[in-house]
Amino acid sequence: FARSMDNSSGPVLLPTLLLLLQNTSGPKASTSRAGYEMAELAPPGAGSSRNHSLVEYGLRPGEIAAASVVWGALWLISVLGNFLVCLVIHRSRRTQSTTNYFVVSMACADLVSSVGSAPFLLLQLSSGRWMLGSGACRLVRYIQYLTPGVQIYVLFSIGVDRFYTIVYPLSFKVSRGKAKKMILASWLCGALFASPACFLYGSNDHHCNFFLPDSWQGTAYSIIHLLVVFLIPSLLIILFYQKIIKYIWRIGTDGMTVRRTTNIVPRTKVKTIKMFLMLNSVFLLSWLPFFMVQLWHPQETDYRKSSLLFLAVTWISFSSSASKPTLYSIYNANFRRGMKETFCMSAMKCYRSNAYTITTSSRIAKKNHV
Repeated sequence: FARSMDNSSGPVLLPTLLLLLQNTSGPKASTSRAGYEMAELAPPGAGSSRNHSLVEYGLRPGEIAAASVVWGALWLISVLGNFLVCLVIHRSRRTQSTTNYFVVSMACADLVSSVGSAPFLLLQLSSGRWMLGSGACRLVRYIQYLTPGVQIYVLFSIGVDRFYTIVYPLSFKVSRGKAKKMILASWLCGALFASPACFLYGSNDHHCNFFLPDSWQGTAYSIIHLLVVFLIPSLLIILFYQKIIKYIWRIGTDGMTVRRTTNIVPRTKVKTIKMFLMLNSVFLLSWLPFFMVQLWHPQETDYRKSSLLFLAVTWISFSSSASKPTLYSIYNANFRRGMKETFCMSAMKCYRSNAYTITTSSRIAKKNHV
């Protein structure tokens, strides 16, 4: 009987046995295969700790080299330029005016950003991971949010000072004491509105987040921060300078009778207005992408795309810090003379030849408050 079964149904039983063996071992094989596919397709943030320690942002060596060169040049210009601004205003008497107190405050904010934020961001992108811990990550992101907040409130204070100095010179005057209080208020407001970034940002698995988290807290903070720190102060600054330009234009185009009875704006003040108009324009255009990207940004699971976007946005915003000293030297003649005086203070011959000029011009500069 067995022989007859082997001879008659052998070809039928063989596929049946093979099918049974496949069904028996199928779940384990499918489970292991599925597990392999999940491990292969899993995002870098969902793997094991060993995979997390090897997070790479996908930047090519040429991109890292170009980023290092450009960022290094911007960093050097920002540090040296803003330090020179503080030194010139401190040592040159012709530049010690109420308005330049605000300029020193912005230069200090740029120095804080250049020293406390920019080098660590470049280190993160060039090394492909964050190596300094969660506390340093929160501090760097806090400084990154602190700098634009302080500067835009200082620019708003400058707009108020210029508006009342030119349009209503007799009704309100920003003295040095008031300027110091306005600067202190700008730093306090900037520090207050940047503080939520310490709680929303953090590092995990050797990665410091580039953008705010995709949660209702992150979305609410990005919207509030955009309104309070950028949009509302920007609109007020534009409104102040619009009234200033309209006032200057009306004086310049009126007849001689009106000019004799109207207080004509000095040319030095007009040049100062041009400088601050350019300064505000560069600042607002440089920081607008940073605020917009916090609302609309790619998922950070795609490290290459998010790191390239973060690199571009940080480049643009950091260029504002490097451009301010250049604008001061181009538009402000007192600042250029102050640089020459500062550099030749050590030479006794140069100091003696310019002693009378420095003393007399500083008195005129204090009266004009330029």
